[in-house]
Amino acid sequence: MEATLNGPFGRVTLGPGNLTIGRIADNQLVVSDAKASSHHAEIRPNGQGYSIVDVGSTNGTFVNEQRIERNLPRPLTSGDAIRIGDTRFTYEVSGAYDVAPTAYAQSPASNDPPYQPTVAAVPPTAYGPDAQQPYQGGYQQVPPSPYEQQPAQPFYAAPPPPPYAPSPVGQPGMPAYGQPMQAAPVIPAYAQPAQPARKSRRGLWITLGVIGGVLLLVCVACGVLAVVNASTPTKTLDAFCNALINGDNHSAYTQFSGNLQSQLKESVFTQAVSVDKVTSCTHGSPNESGSSARASLTLVHASGARNNDAVTLIKDSNSDWKIDSVQQQ
Repeated sequence: MEATLNGPFGRVTLGPGNLTIGRIADNQLVVSDAKASSHHAEIRPNGQGYSIVDVGSTNGTFVNEQRIERNLPRPLTSGDAIRIGDTRFTYEVSGAYDVAPTAYAQSPASNDPPYQPTVAAVPPTAYGPDAQQPYQGGYQQVPPSPYEQQPAQPFYAAPPPPPYAPSPVGQPGMPAYGQPMQAAPVIPAYAQPAQPARKSRRGLWITLGVIGGVLLLVCVACGVLAVVNASTPTKTLDAFCNALINGDNHSAYTQFSGNLQSQLKESVFTQAVSVDKVTSCTHGSPNESGSSARASLTLVHASGARNNDAVTLIKDSNSDWKIDSVQQQ
């Protein structure tokens, strides 16, 4: 039986050894095809025929336009079409084995002229006792391709079991050993509860000082306002005079104490000051003595009449100074 590969470069006869196919020069059949891998495929004898094996190519090997699996021999039958990249071959079987050639194949897309196969010469046949055995044509047996993929080994192997594992305490037939001590669990630093940060005493004292200062300023301001707004005999007399001059008889009447208001009705007071309007009102400096004070009061009316009175003031229940009596001098 003779098996051949027919391609763009001519006919290549297959022998009893493996035929390596690839793009670089160390292959027995060099395929100048950009889509072919450096070591693309091999054709191997299998009993009475041949198989083709993809040894891990990038773009794959096709038989009758069906991609074959990597590293899995695919038996060939006469007439099968083989495609590597854009280079096509036809597998044919007829006659007997021939001498193995070393050939270079080129993709049809290339502009370079195809390489012609080189066929090794067959030595002459000798007879007699010194005759050598006839030369068997074909390729010499080559070791398996180093590019065949080996079964994947796990990158991590489980550690072997310990040589001795103590049995549970008190198990029949085994000596009883004390329970192994349990190591205290180690809590990683990031899992430990965070300790509350200690506040700076200095910052605390500063904060308290600021709060105390604010409270002191508020108290001082309140005291100043209380002093400014506190009722005095002078303020009461000023209010009385201003009200009379401005004709605000009601405001002037409110400067009287409850005792004086009970003796002098507001209507009577209003009528008296309205008959002869007060045009000028002055008073002397009050002379305070405990909860009472005395001062002089001078009234000048529109008619020119003039009153020189002595005024007595007292503090009421609200600590407000009020005019308690008016007496002519």
